[in-house]
Amino acid sequence: MANNRIFYAIQQVGFKNANGDSYTAAHGVQSVGITTNFNLEQVFQLGQLAIYENIEEIPDVEVTLTKVLDGYPLLYHLATQGSVTTDPTLNGRSNTKSFFAMSIFSDTLQSATGTPGSVVECSGMYVSSLSYNFPLEDNFTEDITLVGNDKIWLGDTKILNTEAQNRRDALSFSGAFDNTDSPLGTGGVNRRQDMRFETESASGDSNGSEDHPDVTVLPQEVYGIGSDGVNTLTDGEFGAHVSNITVSADLGRETINELGRKGPYHRFVTFPVEVTCEIEVTSVSGDMVSATEDGILTSGTSVCSDSGNLSDRTIRIATCEGTRIYLGTKNKLSSVNYSGGDAAGGNVAVSYTYNTFNDLTVMHSGDPHASGATWWTNRETNGYLTES
Repeated sequence: MANNRIFYAIQQVGFKNANGDSYTAAHGVQSVGITTNFNLEQVFQLGQLAIYENIEEIPDVEVTLTKVLDGYPLLYHLATQGSVTTDPTLNGRSNTKSFFAMSIFSDTLQSATGTPGSVVECSGMYVSSLSYNFPLEDNFTEDITLVGNDKIWLGDTKILNTEAQNRRDALSFSGAFDNTDSPLGTGGVNRRQDMRFETESASGDSNGSEDHPDVTVLPQEVYGIGSDGVNTLTDGEFGAHVSNITVSADLGRETINELGRKGPYHRFVTFPVEVTCEIEVTSVSGDMVSATEDGILTSGTSVCSDSGNLSDRTIRIATCEGTRIYLGTKNKLSSVNYSGGDAAGGNVAVSYTYNTFNDLTVMHSGDPHASGATWWTNRETNGYLTES
């Protein structure tokens, strides 16, 4: 293949569980980046200025991907579909490794079809970070980062290692698109109108918030959000004018090494993992968050009656195309920022940032995990997205 360039129409990415499996192409992918760092450690010696040896440690391979929320399986779920977990929580999916591949086709084609001219495969890849973005003026997106230590290119003649040669020669990820692909979920590629704010009249949880997985529930400090955590539509107008929501977590993978082996035998998640949710609104009354050193919730005068300024809050995200994100019931406001409204004519925006730890359950109607359909069907009663 003698391409003049590589552009979006002739690239495809996919995931599989193990060597014997075939790749599943990911839909709705917007970008992909692959970075390889070769870790070198220098040794010097007395009696000589020149370097004694420049020792090569194992390489670090990092893959970053972005996809739109379009009804097809999330990248996070494709990368963890081989897990043996019995639940879809962050910890339940944390130990799963996957194979990632990217195929490149002829630049004269209109889609990724047929036999690729070039393929790269990264094996033993772990999910390292997650981010879900729900902006006002753009598409809803998912961003993930994968980390590992192995990357093989089909056709690389410099490979001398026999095992690597066998992997190289067995690489196969043929074209999965025919120039007619389109979104699968309700609403197509989801945007601002596809955030599910409607109420389901469910019972309240321990924070008084509506306890239903198909409703977006936000903290009560966000001005305009009801006492049940729902952004209620009254006379055609929402109580809170939400302009952006971002949920993110860095899993902070660390390696466990052992004598007699160069590569790590495991990359573990460094719990506790901080999960952050930032909610931005177009303000109509200021941020309406008061704070005092004695605590605005303190009603008594005793030293032991200090109740502080904050309460635990519930956060859920629900979209029309099938994404459900649950951050549990112990989110607390870490900062609130009032900005804008300057003399140039801009609107005031208020940003509320919440954090919790270890609670990040992401579900989707198209989850390819063997138990994915069961998790989705039982999402109201299985305890992963509700307190019941």
